Amino acid sequence: MQEDLLQPYLTVEELMIIAAKLKLGDHISSKGKAATVTEVLKLLGLETCRETRTDRISGGQRKRLSIALELVSNPPVIFLDEPTSGLDSVSVKHCIDILKLLAGQGRTVICTIHQPSSYVFQSFNQVYFMQHGMCVYNGSTSNLIPFMSCLGYGCPVTYSPPDYIIETAQTVPESVSRLVDSIKNGKVNRRDSKVLLSSYYSSSRKSSAVYEETTRRREAKMDVDFPTSFWTQFSVLYLRMMLQTKRNTVVIWVQLFYHALCVVFYGGLFYGVGNNGSLTVQSLNYCFSVMIFFVYTYLMSPVLLFPFEVRLLKREYFNRWYGLKPYFLALSLRSLPLMLVLGMAFIIITYFITDQPMELDRFILFSLASILVGIASEGLGTAIGSVCNITNGSIVAPAIGAPIIMFCIYGMGYGQFIGPVMKIVTYTSYMRVALVAVGQSIFGNRHPLECTDEIFCYYQDPKRLLRDAGMANSSYTLHILGLIAYVILFRLIAYLAIRLRLTSEIPRIVSNYTKKFLWYT
Repeated sequence: MQEDLLQPYLTVEELMIIAAKLKLGDHISSKGKAATVTEVLKLLGLETCRETRTDRISGGQRKRLSIALELVSNPPVIFLDEPTSGLDSVSVKHCIDILKLLAGQGRTVICTIHQPSSYVFQSFNQVYFMQHGMCVYNGSTSNLIPFMSCLGYGCPVTYSPPDYIIETAQTVPESVSRLVDSIKNGKVNRRDSKVLLSSYYSSSRKSSAVYEETTRRREAKMDVDFPTSFWTQFSVLYLRMMLQTKRNTVVIWVQLFYHALCVVFYGGLFYGVGNNGSLTVQSLNYCFSVMIFFVYTYLMSPVLLFPFEVRLLKREYFNRWYGLKPYFLALSLRSLPLMLVLGMAFIIITYFITDQPMELDRFILFSLASILVGIASEGLGTAIGSVCNITNGSIVAPAIGAPIIMFCIYGMGYGQFIGPVMKIVTYTSYMRVALVAVGQSIFGNRHPLECTDEIFCYYQDPKRLLRDAGMANSSYTLHILGLIAYVILFRLIAYLAIRLRLTSEIPRIVSNYTKKFLWYT
């Protein structure tokens, strides 16, 4: 692609090894994959930076690394979109020399270049110029000037041939039709007869073990979607994601600071409310605040970060590195270890500071519901990040979160008077499902609380609170199953949204029908 999209927080060698594991398959040993990586790095002049992270290499090295990642499987045809854009003249020459070397080893290298320099232009064996979707020249670089001269367009000595034909096609209106008719819209190939593809093959490529294996599989016409199995793809991708998470120390420290700060705030706001009958409502507010914490902590991260990851996914998925299912499974499990460690630390500390009932079963039920809220929120954030860009996602996510919170707290104080229709509507909020589950874990089947600060504590009996909050006679198990259903639903929506973005035809069809509908209406 035109942009050098490389996985962050990995060294050049690590990224190449991962590409080899995914693209070469299990039939090649680890030593064979390592030898292939070394061979490709040496071929593209990347040996000196093999231990350098991808975000610390130069622009030219990034271009060469992008090519190297695809050369691991020794493809017979390579397409490059603007491989020289953004590079200085020395880097451009180095990049073009490498492409010539690859072509000399028997590969077909196809590039799109808008304004090639004289050196870049002369490096190609064949060029194909287009204007307004039609071919104005097809053939060897040496035949371009004679072809233009035959039509009365003599190239001045001060002009570069590619610049001249581009300028002529854009500034002389009748030239396009004449050029297209003379070349028959690309059907005529004005290539030198002495230029033979066989002269570009070298013995080095034929001696490559990887080349022999890929050629044998191609000749056998083996119809294999991916060279590796589902579980191999999953394990490689999951280890890659965990390594990236481990090295992204800034995010880890920010999350650690954020969790610690929230512990201080929650501890100060709800200190010792758990067993105080006069502060029972405050204890319920603590439960609601914990839900808010897990929703917004794990909702916004994928909304802001996943759109960038989609761009990387498109490149690797379209180049057949792996399937979408193992990738999505690894993505779904990536943040779980950090969520469990930091989330459980937050729950444990605040649970004890707020003096909630010291019963193991209640603590486990409370923690389970809280963690499920975080998992569901992350799934919802991934779904939003799959559909929207960063700007739109930062607007859509709070807009979705507002009604979720509204339905969660609807009926607080008069829960026994909520109508059946509105009760169903409130359960469209997964936060409501979670809050009922958490409320049942803390207040369900509980003895009257201590009432020391007042003569009469109306909510000393937790049953009254559950009744007024609309949580009476609610089943904890059913609400946990409901939370799990929301987790699955959000992940399914995210998976379908990603698949939709990776299927170019479906968005185009939907867009066309939408335009027609708007036109007729």
